[in-house]
Amino acid sequence: MSAAEPLALADIRVDPVTRDDSAALLRLSAEHHRRVAAQRLPFGSARDSTLELLEALFEPPLRAWAWLARHDGEAIGYIAATVGFSILERGYVFQLDALYVRAPWRPDQVADALFAQARAMARQLDCVNLQWRAAPWWCEAARPGPPRHAIRVDGEHYVLALAPD
Repeated sequence: MSAAEPLALADIRVDPVTRDDSAALLRLSAEHHRRVAAQRLPFGSARDSTLELLEALFEPPLRAWAWLARHDGEAIGYIAATVGFSILERGYVFQLDALYVRAPWRPDQVADALFAQARAMARQLDCVNLQWRAAPWWCEAARPGPPRHAIRVDGEHYVLALAPD
């Protein structure tokens, strides 16, 4: 089956990232970063070391979660999230950090399947909400539409990159 043919949900497998999946996740995230490099300049450079990423994903206490979408064993997308805290809601929030589906794989169902896993984890962790930012430079093909019942909240997003001394 080629990427241009429609996919059935049964053709897509989404699983939590394991240590054995680290290389596939790093490849996808590097590809993702290259695609949005110009827009990510305010965030600072990506670190060369993967130590912090691997610690956050696999060393207790976990600080990050990620899932891979696969088709015929090939990693075609990922979603990653972290837990934050809201003083105003007095509870933990699940914050999507990245959602990426490899070109030319763009069916909404891949992103929807990834999003469903993040949503399930947010509920499992008893978070008060699930949050994500959709930058204006994201094209429709690169991101899913908002899930039903999601409320768009406009605001400004400031980034202060903390360069090493």
